[in-house]
Amino acid sequence: MSDVFTNPAVRAGAAVVVLCVLITGGFYLLSIFRDYAAHDRETSNDGLSNLREMKRRGDISEEEFRTIQATAERRTASPAETDDRTSPDTTSTPDTTST
Repeated sequence: MSDVFTNPAVRAGAAVVVLCVLITGGFYLLSIFRDYAAHDRETSNDGLSNLREMKRRGDISEEEFRTIQATAERRTASPAETDDRTSPDTTSTPDTTST
């Protein structure tokens, strides 16, 4: 049995298997952490309540409160439109003039 592991090809194969197991374990742990962290996000109602509390204590002004509230409402109303990575460029129009 000990003669099997003296072969360099067997050692290399065993090292690759161990490496694959470690990488798979790392991805598994990362997926658990990411799934856990995804559930930590505040809902928009919690965030708005926190903003109201900050305004009540005087931490932010009325103008800052309105600005943050308007920005949050725009993002929750249409998140796909505010995300530049996923929305198409609707401001540019194709040039239809011919020369």
